Amino acid sequence: MKIKERVFFEKFESLYYFHGSTQNWAMQDFHFHNQYEIILFLNDGALLEVGSRSYHVNAGDLFLLNNKEYHRTSGAAGKPHNRYVLMFEPELIMHLSEAFEYDFAMFFENRPGNFIHKLHLTENNLAKVEKLLDKIEENINAGKEDRTKVKLKLSILELIVTINEMYEFFIKEKESRVNGEETREESKSQEKSKVEFKVPVLYRERIEEIKKYISTHVEEKMELEDIAKKFYISRYYLCHYFKKETGFTLVQYITNQKVVAAKALLKKGYSVTEVATRLSYNSDSHFISVFKKSCGITPKQYAKEKNDNNQ
Repeated sequence: MKIKERVFFEKFESLYYFHGSTQNWAMQDFHFHNQYEIILFLNDGALLEVGSRSYHVNAGDLFLLNNKEYHRTSGAAGKPHNRYVLMFEPELIMHLSEAFEYDFAMFFENRPGNFIHKLHLTENNLAKVEKLLDKIEENINAGKEDRTKVKLKLSILELIVTINEMYEFFIKEKESRVNGEETREESKSQEKSKVEFKVPVLYRERIEEIKKYISTHVEEKMELEDIAKKFYISRYYLCHYFKKETGFTLVQYITNQKVVAAKALLKKGYSVTEVATRLSYNSDSHFISVFKKSCGITPKQYAKEKNDNNQ
């Protein structure tokens, strides 16, 4: 899949909800945003691209996307693109995980290694999720009183728990099938696949390890040569396979991860200088330049907007 170089950061309200249909919907470029996103498609024919993955969509397909994943959606030409979209900032559920002793973000952040974004819902499960989304819509339209805000948060949590349970069931069912008895033909087919795809799978695993390393060391200064040495891979193959798997150069990916981390720190009240130092930028001006190029505004403007929205 050929991915365009241009990736846009798109601003949304901290809570965004859409339920409806559009005609000939197509995003020209990949985008990402601060919010986690839940999408439920109600028509066949759309295409959802998440990084280097492409999903052909059927009615009843549900997707969970986190705020670090670049994606775009294209509806089927000449057909209505009917869907539910719910977007909310991670803070909405993160601070509640400890209170409820439950990992609400398990399939946004703490995913299993074989995670697939798409979960197909049928009959009862589809009706259950639609009902919960309609309940959220009802609470959004009910006003801004304190008790209404509480009901809205609870309805979002209920939706997330329900979806998590469905994902868990799907994963366990899939593992059960894999661990069950296989026919001779299936065994041959799988053995053939292991031979044909051995090298790409190994590199895919290595790229996932590198992505996790970048995420956990985002505050450090990371150079291409250092990462290549750490993971025992040549610079050429690192650049080649990283872009092939993610759609972005290693430098682009590191930059975007640092910008995501910078936003979180700015929202907590850290100064521009403190953020630049903590994320190992050479200077304040370098950090400001990188941030503005990615987000369209300076770090100071971003912090002010977030502060004004919270008042």
